[in-house]
Amino acid sequence: MMRNQPNKQTLKASELSFFCYQFSVVFKAGIPYLEGLHILSGDVFDAKLKGIVMQITSEVEMGLPLNEAIGNRNAFPIYLVDMIKIAENTGRLGETFEQLSVYYDQNDQLRQKVKNALTYPLVLIGLMSVVILMLVLKVLPIFHEILLSVGGSVPKATAFVLDLSLILQNGILFILGILVLVILYFMLLFKTNLLSKQRDAFLLNFPGVKAIYRKSLAVKFSRAYAILIKSGMPLVEGLELIIPLMENESVEKALKGVAQAVQEGKSLSDALSNTRLFPDLFVKMIELGGKTGALDVMLDKTADIYERELNRSLHRLTVSIEPTLVIILSLIVGAILLLVMLPLINIMSSIG
Repeated sequence: MMRNQPNKQTLKASELSFFCYQFSVVFKAGIPYLEGLHILSGDVFDAKLKGIVMQITSEVEMGLPLNEAIGNRNAFPIYLVDMIKIAENTGRLGETFEQLSVYYDQNDQLRQKVKNALTYPLVLIGLMSVVILMLVLKVLPIFHEILLSVGGSVPKATAFVLDLSLILQNGILFILGILVLVILYFMLLFKTNLLSKQRDAFLLNFPGVKAIYRKSLAVKFSRAYAILIKSGMPLVEGLELIIPLMENESVEKALKGVAQAVQEGKSLSDALSNTRLFPDLFVKMIELGGKTGALDVMLDKTADIYERELNRSLHRLTVSIEPTLVIILSLIVGAILLLVMLPLINIMSSIG
């Protein structure tokens, strides 16, 4: 039976990592259950997390299992809650909390790396646009007045640039309005779920972005699934728990199909291969892990490999973007200045 539970997470990955780490320290130290919760509800956490832990402690004191007390807070993902439930049943709370702490820490680092790699070129493009607009709106009108005052013929290319400058000056409010709409569109695209289908399609299909995004999916899938397999979770139930973590409707739909195919007897590697979401090497490593009975070990190894690949890809992206954009800016500025300066130089030469 397929599960379709929403991800209610409101805590950041870094906060989840810290939360799980503190719990792992207490449970691995052998401190009695309730005493450990009282220690954690003291001065261990900041105000937000402290309030959550106090509520959890209160409900556990009333006889509620830890996983239910955590699940009652609209702050934790379904994945974490179910992992705690498994740990309670197997007596592995300390180990599981430690694994979850590492998982959310790695997830937070991955998100930051991707965010930084995408933010840098956007900032650089914004600065380029400001420089070009200043040149067109402030500098070119001065040269235009000079050319008109000295007379002489103006080449068609120069006339086009000067006419474009006048159009931009007269329509500056319209241009700013378009820019604001574009910024709002991208904010809606990546900061909300209103345009989730367009965002998912962009991430999975846009050249230059899709390769990096699919590597990040491979890392996220491998890390989460490895923890589940180590806990003894069956393949299909594990897949169903991972689905909300992907944060992409298209990927979630594909993984539901994978879970259904595995439930019907198909191998995990074949089902993943049919989605065409993951690299071929990823699928081969999953296949090898399944055949050798060491799927959890292979998943960890796969996550390490693709995290290194992702880091290299992000580094290459940021390193290559800076000189490329600088060259483009230099060519644009140089072309504009040449188109305006050369006629002016010719006219001055003829006067001399």
